[in-house]
Amino acid sequence: MHASTYELLKTRQKNMQIPYEVIAKQSELGIATVKRFFSGANSSMATVEKIASVLACDIHISARSTAEKLLEEQIERKAKLVVDRVMKTSALEAQKPHSAAYAQMLQRAKDKISKMTKTQIWS
Repeated sequence: MHASTYELLKTRQKNMQIPYEVIAKQSELGIATVKRFFSGANSSMATVEKIASVLACDIHISARSTAEKLLEEQIERKAKLVVDRVMKTSALEAQKPHSAAYAQMLQRAKDKISKMTKTQIWS
């Protein structure tokens, strides 16, 4: 759970002055679960949602980036890993390709990786 979500719910509980026992009863959670949540322990999303509901709060999840952008970034990372492995196998510094050759190798790797299945790209 994101720290700001926890802080928001903790502040909300204090402002409302609603006892843990009431939150537990209304959320149908055990008192120990509610106390663990408000002590900062990791909690399941279901627990957070139930507590938020009692405190009249909504939980929202929003994407920080598009799926296409994330896939593109993953292809870039994977291509760099492949090309960097090739570069590291060059034992002598004189064998290291120029930056233009590196860019070309990187583009070829990205082209090949982008043709893989998404499962392969993300693995």
